[in-house]
Amino acid sequence: MENPIRLYATSTARLLGEEIARQLGYPLHQTHVEKFSDDELFVRFNESVRGQVVILIGKIHMPYENFFELLMTVDAARRSSAKEVILVIPYLPHSRQERRDGQRTAISSRIVADMIQFMGADRIVTLDLHTNAIEGFYKIPVDPLSSLRLFLDHIKQSNSDNLCLCSPDFGGIKRVKQYKKKLDADLVVMNKERLKANAVSSMEIIGEVSNKNVIIIDDLVDTAGTLCKAADVLMEHGARSVKAYCTHGILSGRALENLNQSKMEKLFISNSVIEHISHPKIEVLSCAGILATALLNVISNKSLSEI
Repeated sequence: MENPIRLYATSTARLLGEEIARQLGYPLHQTHVEKFSDDELFVRFNESVRGQVVILIGKIHMPYENFFELLMTVDAARRSSAKEVILVIPYLPHSRQERRDGQRTAISSRIVADMIQFMGADRIVTLDLHTNAIEGFYKIPVDPLSSLRLFLDHIKQSNSDNLCLCSPDFGGIKRVKQYKKKLDADLVVMNKERLKANAVSSMEIIGEVSNKNVIIIDDLVDTAGTLCKAADVLMEHGARSVKAYCTHGILSGRALENLNQSKMEKLFISNSVIEHISHPKIEVLSCAGILATALLNVISNKSLSEI
């Protein structure tokens, strides 16, 4: 009997798609994607998807053409009579703009949600939402997975003593507490006052870090300015070492320069955005296993709560 499930990946997610496909034991099918001379995109399925469950793995970080390719592929699947379209989007862009910041502003994460749903997606599997409130923008099922298992195993393998977990802000305490339940470690919180996006005016530690090997846990790292400043403050207060585990490594602007100048020992990120990077302080861990396990559970109608 023909497998009713077809696995695809957008142009920027081919490597991740191949890794997930290997773990699932499914072939990764190809779409035809072409860019015309005026930079317009063209997307076509190379075979029939009529009556099939289409699983589309997409990385839709900047530039916006990555997001538009995903939308076009979903629309093509719908117009080709696919039975269901399941999106695997490890990192949802605009996730930090889930509410109005003052007057006369947009809620761009709602715009992203509306566009994905309008094109006809039936379900989204994603990784570490910046805030759970984003789920409320969707009328379709959204499965926000946690990178806990990925990072927790890596932390345990490091065999570091005197561990201290650090939340970079009060909003991340709940995430860090999940790690604390599994590790013999203290917990501290950074209290910061932000001037504007990617700029912090002051920072203080709530808790004791003297002689501790500190691990900062966060959902994403962008310019790394705040993260590096936190690492330097922790070291100034007597920390033995500082490492960070951030699910989504966006690493824009001066991120690499900030890391070079920082006292941070190591930054671990998943491959939700960047596949490979050559930098002495950055290591990329694959999230393919978590996503593949989630897809198996979705396919077989099993719970995702333990993933």
